Amino acid sequence: MVDTLAEAEALHAPRSNAVGLCLQSHPLGFVGPLHRRTMAYKVFLASLPFAGSALYLAYLHTTLSRKVQCRTTPYLQDKSIPIPSTAQTSPEDCIVHHECARKTVARESLGGSRPEELLAPFLRHTMAIFSTRPPAWGIWFMIKDAKDRDSFSAAYIRSLRFSPGDRVCGVYVVTSRDNERVTLTLDAPASYKGPPVDGILVVEVKEERDRITFINHTVMWREKGKGHAGVLEGKFGRWMHALMVRGLVEGGVQQLCRGIEEKKGV
Repeated sequence: MVDTLAEAEALHAPRSNAVGLCLQSHPLGFVGPLHRRTMAYKVFLASLPFAGSALYLAYLHTTLSRKVQCRTTPYLQDKSIPIPSTAQTSPEDCIVHHECARKTVARESLGGSRPEELLAPFLRHTMAIFSTRPPAWGIWFMIKDAKDRDSFSAAYIRSLRFSPGDRVCGVYVVTSRDNERVTLTLDAPASYKGPPVDGILVVEVKEERDRITFINHTVMWREKGKGHAGVLEGKFGRWMHALMVRGLVEGGVQQLCRGIEEKKGV
């Protein structure tokens, strides 16, 4: 009887060990503490770039929000913005979004310059900065003509007076200009192979007593049921666009201020 039990234990022991080894080695089986720690560490390392990017964007948003006001609405905030009458008076037929970013600084920090002296330099700075941003890269890629692509060049942008007919960053064409306002309409060239977009960019520099206000209007519209949703229609798109525009306005004003300081030092 003893021999029989011993033999039975001997027969079952290898099978149990084999099953245990299979469970430990199987992807869905038991995982040792060391393996779990290694996997957790790898997941942590893989998530670092995404977490770092998210934290940096959140930091930029918080910082720029304190310096540049920005508001987006599903209607026109300023009736003087020249958009088609159907888009302005037929909300049941058209989707309209208006983003307005503004920054006010002391006129003294700009050397007492008048709005008409600041408008073109401000536009040169902001459009030159925009030409280096990912949205501009996407537009550049969808434009196939070399001459149209030249309008993204920093040297070309800094030579512009922003007179009616001037094209900048591929799809923006100056359609009107006065001492305090430049209007640029989205008018893609024939070589553009991207989706059609209707919109307008209006940049203003206004004097209010002893202060100067820089204003950037972005208005986009489309017929309901037609075309693709614009960047200002979704929450994430609005957030990212506002972040970019705040950076452009802040960067343009800071470059103007630095230029004034450099002239004083000469």
